[in-house]
This record gives sequence, C-alpha cells and structure tokens, in this order.
Amino acid sequence: MNVTVPTVDEVWAFPVTVDVPTAGRCFGIGRDLSYDLARQGAFPVPVLRLGRRLVVTRAALLRALGEATEAPDGGAR
Repeated sequence: MNVTVPTVDEVWAFPVTVDVPTAGRCFGIGRDLSYDLARQGAFPVPVLRLGRRLVVTRAALLRALGEATEAPDGGAR
C-alpha cells in the first residue's frame, strides 16, 4: 500500500490536532505502524492522549518537517 504524503501547505491546512494515522502520513508511515509506534512511544513526534483519542499537534508536525510555525513577525502563518 502506498501512503500519500501531504505537502507542507496541506499540513498547514490541518486542524490544530490530527489523529495518529493522519500524522503518520506526513512521514510516509501507514495506519497500523503509526499506532504501533505511538503505543511504543517511538512515533516521530509527541503523541497526546485526549481521553481515548491519540492525537498529534499540527505545530509538532510542522517543526518535525523543518517548517517554522510562526511568521518572522511573530504571528501565525
């Protein structure tokens, strides 16, 4: 199965938090491996538990992808 990796612009359009499979796509990782890595504490970015949900922040994804999360003037992009 091929994983479609989103562009940086698509990641910027994500909501503030995304589920683990969506975050995994940013690294070319499929759904099952994404959950396995999250459970092992080995996911490429921090995973937050919100009740029963596992989520990743858009800001963490952008930092991991080498993208600034704020504009040079201090505001959001």
